[in-house]
Amino acid sequence: MFKVQPLPKTRAEQVVDAIGRDIVTGRLAPGAPLPGEEALLAQYGVSRTVLREALQVLAAKGMVESRQKRGTHVTLPEKWHQLDPAVLSWHSQLSANAPVLLDLMEVRRIVEPAAAALAASRFSDEDKRRLAAAYDEMAKAAQSGDTEGFIAADLEFHSAILLATHNRFLAPLAHAIRATMLASLHLTNSRAEENLSISLPLHRKVLDAILEENADLARNSMLEHLTDTEARRQRSARNQLPL
Repeated sequence: MFKVQPLPKTRAEQVVDAIGRDIVTGRLAPGAPLPGEEALLAQYGVSRTVLREALQVLAAKGMVESRQKRGTHVTLPEKWHQLDPAVLSWHSQLSANAPVLLDLMEVRRIVEPAAAALAASRFSDEDKRRLAAAYDEMAKAAQSGDTEGFIAADLEFHSAILLATHNRFLAPLAHAIRATMLASLHLTNSRAEENLSISLPLHRKVLDAILEENADLARNSMLEHLTDTEARRQRSARNQLPL
């Protein structure tokens, strides 16, 4: 299959990426001023036009704001456009201790059990095919010890459930949280033996409940799976040094 290669980033996009990462990781703290324009020009080796374009992009994402005579400051996280793909991408590279992953788990526990229940009453033939195919790929990857393949199929499985709700607001959520959810899956699916013995059977319970059109069982099975996921995230956090 032909694979589309991403276009190389422009200089402005590279500066956005660098400053955005520094903000998300806390190297540039909320409320703190950015270095002066001359310092930023020297740091990134770009023209004034490119730098100002980059700062405008970050401002549009709610991450910085400029005030007359005060310069440009980092904003509080509450102002960031958290579902912006770039912001999610920066978050996805944080450690297991990162507060954003706690927030993500809260969202998942609120949304996914209810979504599984809806999917059990609304799935189409195409949804059934997509869910079964994702689970089959998970099973193959678990048997072969292919962690990356397991994570990719796991992500597809959860996205397929949200799509199977046929709710116009839940479907975009599957795409919006994809980058950060991928980070979470890397943390919680790092041990091949756990993928095979624990995670895979829990996914099977969710799949069977949906295909049996048992909404209550689908909801409870998803909640059981997410409880296990959070326990494994906590174990990963205990084994990592804080940022």
